[in-house]
Amino acid sequence: MDRAVLVLVTRLQPVGTYTVCITRSDPIAGSSPRTRGRPPSLSESEIVAAALRLTREVGLDNLSMRALARELGAPTMTIYHYVPNKEALRELVVNHILSEIRIPGPDEGTWEERLRRLERDVRRVLVDHPGVSGQLREGGFVEGTRLAEGVLAILRDGGFSPEAAVLCFATLYTFMTGQIDLDTMADAIVSGSPGSTLQSVTRSTPFSRDELFEFGFDAVVEGLKIRLLRP
Repeated sequence: MDRAVLVLVTRLQPVGTYTVCITRSDPIAGSSPRTRGRPPSLSESEIVAAALRLTREVGLDNLSMRALARELGAPTMTIYHYVPNKEALRELVVNHILSEIRIPGPDEGTWEERLRRLERDVRRVLVDHPGVSGQLREGGFVEGTRLAEGVLAILRDGGFSPEAAVLCFATLYTFMTGQIDLDTMADAIVSGSPGSTLQSVTRSTPFSRDELFEFGFDAVVEGLKIRLLRP
């Protein structure tokens, strides 16, 4: 069975992946957008940096080859020379984003401490890149697989059987997906949206979103221990 990353996918069977090959060249430090002359030579770092800027501004759903070309000051067809299509571009960006997330090792605390640290890191990275969590539900990302294996290894270190670890995985995924969606929408002033509903319910309490996250994480983990952890 294919392992989907804890907070990054919703199904265990990944879709097909793309291999992205980008010709490397030395990036031009401090370069300004190019609009004239010979088609520019681009590096992977330049393409990823520009795509990440756009992702933060408009969200991954709105990332396009044309928008990336404008950001880099290059003709759209030049971008296709480096990245074959929009799906490959998204894969390149998503894998780069996920690579920021580190899996705590066995010497970095108990399994619960390691899992909490990983979840906090995932939450931070995905909230900073709108739209990524939704794209990852299709699976098929190399870095997603790395994270999935790391999460399941932490759960096994905690004493969960392979079957129980999968159930934990699915439960934690559900919790984290909802949390990330609420974090992403929390600042949106839209009447009746999940973000505004959460704010209206918690307005009379002193709890921050971080505190609510920690409480929810504790509640989920304690329930999983009671139901699934072997004595």
